[in-house]
Amino acid sequence: MNWRERLLEQSWVIPLLPNYMKPLEEPSFMNEQTKEFIFELEEFISDLSSLSELPRLNKTFKRSIQGFAYKIKIKEKKIHIEMIDTNKSSSTIKKRVYITTYRQNVKTENGFGKIIDSTIYYQMGGKTTTVRNIRRHPLFQSLFHHIHRLDLSLSGEPVPSESQLAESTSPEQSITPSPDVQDQVKALLSSAEHSYSQYQKLDHTIAKSLKQLVLELQRCTEEYHLLNVEEKHHLKRMIQHDLPNLLKTYQSLSDSHKHEKYHELLDTLSTMNTFLKRQASDLQATRMDRMNHLLKLNELRYKQNEKS
Repeated sequence: MNWRERLLEQSWVIPLLPNYMKPLEEPSFMNEQTKEFIFELEEFISDLSSLSELPRLNKTFKRSIQGFAYKIKIKEKKIHIEMIDTNKSSSTIKKRVYITTYRQNVKTENGFGKIIDSTIYYQMGGKTTTVRNIRRHPLFQSLFHHIHRLDLSLSGEPVPSESQLAESTSPEQSITPSPDVQDQVKALLSSAEHSYSQYQKLDHTIAKSLKQLVLELQRCTEEYHLLNVEEKHHLKRMIQHDLPNLLKTYQSLSDSHKHEKYHELLDTLSTMNTFLKRQASDLQATRMDRMNHLLKLNELRYKQNEKS
């Protein structure tokens, strides 16, 4: 942190700053909705970082999910990100976040691409829009690390391993390396099996549903590389985020509330299983299409050789 940043964090200076430079300190933001808002963007960025043929510049990517809308603009000198609560969002605090950073090969600061803009516009209870800065807010720190990782991927540079990061950066600057396909599959299966072992004692029927879910996931991961970015994202989100959160919340309920929500929980687990079955069936169809194509291709190729 340079002298300018230290000065801007002094309590007597903050009231003198323009609104877009004042740090976000609203305690109402420390909730699950904001965490979900950030998590979905981090997943989006991770998906882009893992693409093997990601366009290097002048490209815009968009994603909308659960009432959140995201836009990532990649340019030669900058990365620009927008995250917005749409009208469909269940969040009680409607917000828009704009982040712009220089690419690290253009201008750096503390080892990252220099941040040009990191403002949030939000409304609470229909009141006037407030403008603040998220640069130092704890909930958004991991997001800047994801942006840095995307920048590394765009530049074709290797992402440092965890051990290298531990030696060269502070804990706040740690960057998770982009896992390869085998690591992604291993992480998915490990997470699903952990959920099963952790919550199988809740109920025999719940345990049966979770066991079936693990089996269906194993079918999906047999040809994981055939899934597109969105399909991989949905799998990761379900297994590593939605499922454990659902089970953890259910476990925390009182006995009467558990009884009240029991059948809804089973219905949700059934829906997840149906999704995985459909995904596995689609992969099976893809494998058959590929097999039929190869059979036809080789038949034409070698019949032609016989004639010659």
